[in-house]
Amino acid sequence: MHFSIRPILALISAFALSTCASVNPAGLIAASRIDPLNTPPSDIAVAVGVPRTLRLVDGDAVFKIAFRAEGGEAPVVVDETVPLELRPLRGGMPKPNSTDEMIYSATFSAEGAERIAAAQQKIRSLRATGIDGKGSITISVTGGCFTQSLPDPLLVSTWLRTAPDEDYVQLTRQVDVLRSLDESSAAMLREEVARCG
Repeated sequence: MHFSIRPILALISAFALSTCASVNPAGLIAASRIDPLNTPPSDIAVAVGVPRTLRLVDGDAVFKIAFRAEGGEAPVVVDETVPLELRPLRGGMPKPNSTDEMIYSATFSAEGAERIAAAQQKIRSLRATGIDGKGSITISVTGGCFTQSLPDPLLVSTWLRTAPDEDYVQLTRQVDVLRSLDESSAAMLREEVARCG
C-alpha cells in the first residue's frame, strides 16, 4: 500500500492546486516518516501560510484521508474529510517566509480526531483482509475572505509536524496559486473570491 501527502489550496471549490512539485526536500523527508494508519491524529499538526489580507476561521481548511482499492476504476473504499480548527500563530515556530505572510496552525477538533481515527481503523481492517490499495492525505484551504483586493501573486505555504515534541517542517514555500491556474480560472478566482464583510 502506498500513501502520499498533498497540500492543496482551493479558495473556490471549483479550483484546486496540488503543490507536490514545490515540496521542500526536508518536508518530503518529514512526510515520509508519517505512518498514516497508526499515527494518532493528536500527533499530526499542520500550519498554513497565506497573505495577511486573507482571513481564515475554523473550517476554512480541511484534512482528508482516503484509501482506494488497487485496480483501474475501483471505488474509493474510505474517504473522510474533516474541518480543521485554525488559529493565527504570532511568534514562535514556524516563522513566516515574509512580513506579508500570516501563519495559521490547523488542528483537529475532538470530533474530527475521532473521525480520522475511525477512518484509519477502517483502512487497517481492510488491509487485514488482504485488500491492497493506495491512500492519500490531503490538506486543503477551502474558504476564507480577503480584507483588501485579491493579492497578486497569491502565495501559500504549508508546514507539517509529525509529533508534539518535534518542530514544524516546511512542505511548500510560497506557491503562487494564480500562476498555477489557467488564465480563465485565474480570472474567475479574481472575480469571485469573497471580500470580508
